Amino acid sequence: MYKAMLVDDEQWVVANLRSAVDWARFGFEIAGTETHSPTARERIRELRPDVVFVDIRMPEISGLELIKQCREHQPDMLFIVVSGFAEFSYVQKCLNLGAIGYCLKPVEEEELVPLLKKAKDILDERAEKDVPSMLECLMEDSPPGLVRFSRLLAQAGIEPGRGMRVVAAVDLEGPEPLPPYRHVKLNGRSGRSLYIAQEDAQAPLLEHLRRYEGQYAGIGLSRPVHRAEAVKAAIEEAEMAACQYFIAGRPAVCQAGEPKGYGDFKGLSEALRKRDMSELTKLYEDYAGRFQTGAYRIKHAFFLYNAVLTAILQEQRTDAEQLEDYLLIDYERLIERYENLGELLRDLQRMTTAYLGGLYVQGQGQIRSDAFLAVLRYVNDHYNRNLTLQMLADEFYMNRNYIGQLFIKHVSRSFTDYLAELRIRRACELLRDSNLPVHRVGEEVGYHDAYYFSKIFKKMTGRTPRAYRTNE
Repeated sequence: MYKAMLVDDEQWVVANLRSAVDWARFGFEIAGTETHSPTARERIRELRPDVVFVDIRMPEISGLELIKQCREHQPDMLFIVVSGFAEFSYVQKCLNLGAIGYCLKPVEEEELVPLLKKAKDILDERAEKDVPSMLECLMEDSPPGLVRFSRLLAQAGIEPGRGMRVVAAVDLEGPEPLPPYRHVKLNGRSGRSLYIAQEDAQAPLLEHLRRYEGQYAGIGLSRPVHRAEAVKAAIEEAEMAACQYFIAGRPAVCQAGEPKGYGDFKGLSEALRKRDMSELTKLYEDYAGRFQTGAYRIKHAFFLYNAVLTAILQEQRTDAEQLEDYLLIDYERLIERYENLGELLRDLQRMTTAYLGGLYVQGQGQIRSDAFLAVLRYVNDHYNRNLTLQMLADEFYMNRNYIGQLFIKHVSRSFTDYLAELRIRRACELLRDSNLPVHRVGEEVGYHDAYYFSKIFKKMTGRTPRAYRTNE
């Protein structure tokens, strides 16, 4: 909801504006009203509304002067002038100062609605443009970046001290899940969105979000944070909580809790080393039960996958550099590879059984599969598209899991890691050789979420895209 303020020295005009339309229906809440222009100036600075309806003629400070003074402190504030029939010359001066429109007293609904829609379109477009910079500021891990991020939060009307939560939504199909909470929407990659929402003690956010269960694959809610610098960790919390649908095997709304460690997985490596199939079977059954109760989350599934692969490959004397080629770098790759937890656990048990039987051998040798060469060429040519294993399977009439196995066998990389390396390699070239903004570089190589692009880039190169460009 955007904030509106009504300023007119006549109380009846303020009442007229308030009752002329259902403000919430058009995305606005009335943050305040004022009939005394000097007081209005101070309250505008305090409340920082997104749009101000201002009477053109008021004693002490006119509407024209009020617009001038307010623009000195908040240049992007929107103004709509309220005037009488005989004041068009004043209206023209206000429009020259940047007011986006005017309405005549008494205000009618049919006159007010187009102005509210116009203001909302401007504010929505501005928010979309600000989004990449908000996320990039978080990735910078620098004091200037944090200052810029804090300023953008303030412009969105979010007050960290009152408490904030991050909401992540996966596979959006339904309506926006956060009205009427004050929030700012962040860009998300295909099928995903991120929001920073103001905490509201009177209306618990988790209960509100549960109304949308079933309309999304997953919705995740972070724990409350009270400092701008804590938002980055809250984003990770919310995104991991949103992925609980992968664990549950059904749509889910999940709130992040105290993180559970990985101590329960200590016995896995020992059982693999001893080749104790009975113990391994018992452990897998125990893990499956803990996942079903919600004790484990997506990060535990990610850890389990890498732990099994590490134990198997280390037993085969795989060196550290080769080992990195087989392991996943984050839980998102796990979701791209498997449909759900059940499929992951079945695959881990299959690999374990094959290993104990002496059948699991890491891929070696040249690429001899003509079919796979065609797949590889396709990926190399279309790396900037939204490629998935399922899309490749549909394109080449092959089994999705089989294509994944071919990547491991022939290029010693998972499909997702191979694709990420292609994209980041090309992104490095663009950062060195072009003047494209960082978020546009991400889009060029297939990442339409600036935050996710920066996160993957940093994981693979050790630096953010901006730091890489400036050679810091």
